[in-house]
Amino acid sequence: MENLTEQLTNMRKAQTRAGHTRRITVKNSTVVSTIWALLIAALIASLKTLAQEETPQPGGIRVGDRAPLFTLKDQNDREFSLEAMLKKGPVALVFVRSVQWCAYCQLQTVQLSQNLEKIQAAGGQAVMVCYDSPEKVKRFAERGKVKIPVLSDSDSKTIEAYGMRAKTGAGEQVGSSQHGTFVIDQSGIIRSKPYLTSFEGDEAVNALASALKDANSRKP
Repeated sequence: MENLTEQLTNMRKAQTRAGHTRRITVKNSTVVSTIWALLIAALIASLKTLAQEETPQPGGIRVGDRAPLFTLKDQNDREFSLEAMLKKGPVALVFVRSVQWCAYCQLQTVQLSQNLEKIQAAGGQAVMVCYDSPEKVKRFAERGKVKIPVLSDSDSKTIEAYGMRAKTGAGEQVGSSQHGTFVIDQSGIIRSKPYLTSFEGDEAVNALASALKDANSRKP
């Protein structure tokens, strides 16, 4: 009888220890999840702040100016010329710093790519422009399953023509672009320069679609 009582006592102690361990595990799991959520929120906030700090409203070319012509190739080695694109409708040129080392640029490019049909439904086209080499652009596009054309301006001539060359940067960052967008109507005139500094929600997508709709209403 004493042995049975002792066994029952030991079982209760073991159950108490197991319950305490489970509570600790659950508590630790909750703490870890909370920490990760805070880290992700901090990362997103820092990327948005960085973009806002490094993204002055595009200068050089003003609304109402004629857009410089260019011919560049995308991630699939397809040739895109502004002249040919404008025959189909207004065009949005979205300049980004780099799809290789700029995390914000990568996130925004993926977001716009995922909403490409919505942008096209506004009656226009959208392309990204960066200074990365064709090989780097291709690798990024394949990894991120990017559908939107990402045009490689590896010699930065188009970036220069639009006054978008970054004023800061060293090493591999020399020749990169500032963040900025130009919406061009079918007559080749820059109609707006929407300020896209978000890769969350629909803010950037809606701003781009609205600008394209407005440009589309201005028939040549």
